[in-house]
Amino acid sequence: MKIHFAYDKFIKSNYSKLNFLKKFKNYKPNRAEIIVVLGGDGFMLQSLKKLGKFNKPFYGMNTGNFGFLMNKLNFKDLKKKILKSRSV
Repeated sequence: MKIHFAYDKFIKSNYSKLNFLKKFKNYKPNRAEIIVVLGGDGFMLQSLKKLGKFNKPFYGMNTGNFGFLMNKLNFKDLKKKILKSRSV
């Protein structure tokens, strides 16, 4: 699975970025099969606006405060979780 990771500028997101990049290659958005957004709800909305032109599915993982639009941040079995997720 080819994944593009989009990261917010918060410290927790940078820590998450380092952990994900140890396990996954970060493809360019136009070559990726899915875009994984790490940040808060606001960053998800920004990412949808900025990267929506690539017409790829998005999967959000919360590193912000509330995360109403996001999934829980978890490094284990990311590909399985993406495959099991529902499209909304």
